[in-house]
Amino acid sequence: MGRSNGGLIGKINVTSFGDNTVTSKTSSGTLTVQPGTRIVDALIIAGGGGGGSDNGGGGGGGGYVCSSNIPVSGPFSITVGGGGAGEPVPANSGATSGSNSVLGCTTATGGGGGGASTPQPSTSPVGPGKPGGSGGGGGSAPNNGTDFAGGCGTAGQGNNGGAGLTDGASFGSGGGGGGAGGAGGDSVQPGHAGNGGSGSSASPLSSCTFAGGGGGGKSCGGPGGTAGPGGGGAGGGNSGGPHPPSQGASGTAGTTNTGGGGGASFCGTTGAGGGSGVVIVKELNKASGVWNLKTQFKKRVANTWPT
Repeated sequence: MGRSNGGLIGKINVTSFGDNTVTSKTSSGTLTVQPGTRIVDALIIAGGGGGGSDNGGGGGGGGYVCSSNIPVSGPFSITVGGGGAGEPVPANSGATSGSNSVLGCTTATGGGGGGASTPQPSTSPVGPGKPGGSGGGGGSAPNNGTDFAGGCGTAGQGNNGGAGLTDGASFGSGGGGGGAGGAGGDSVQPGHAGNGGSGSSASPLSSCTFAGGGGGGKSCGGPGGTAGPGGGGAGGGNSGGPHPPSQGASGTAGTTNTGGGGGASFCGTTGAGGGSGVVIVKELNKASGVWNLKTQFKKRVANTWPT
């Protein structure tokens, strides 16, 4: 299809003179773009999952979604997902998954909550890590020798959580939460919890690393899992033998506006919460086809003509 274009004939063009402006939204609301913006790219990070209590699993990192050439017209709404809550004490429910982040028709899925721990029977539906953008780590149950699997990640957004492990007597540890860049670590022995999975820095919109998984928790006599790079929280544990809860370490929370999963905690302490998400929007400069010289001249003077 053609049209007259300053004396030239060319196809109808979709303009987007957004000056390549980048905006980070750290809370839900409306983004008002520039009058010339018609197309945007976006990085959408959901909230991270909370960590389990005791020898529970670490929280999964929030879903990591890169979306290109999204058409926009005027102001549009953005939802930034919150982090999930850690598992309370006594451990009986597992941790809460993070909330979704949304831009238009594109949704990043909240990270899965870490699995539950010691008091749960082998038939418990909350012992495994919960599914999410990245899956939460699985818990373990030393009282009956049950090891729980990590939750599944969402394809294209994140990875699976790691599995918990117990000796079937008194020691157990949780798996690490999955991250956008790698799976959560399994507990390799009952005395050492799984590490959180690495986050990702794959988007050209930001050099930061987002959506790391939380470390798994340890019941007694060992360290918690390490935090996944990208805002994940470390798991709690201790370095000696059986101790009262006051001598153990709590997990640390996922970092705000990274979508990091929360770390699971040492025996008898509440799991840590996941970090909230973020949405980063770039208003694109795009012009192709045939354009009249007046329009091109104005944009070149303003240094906004796409190269």
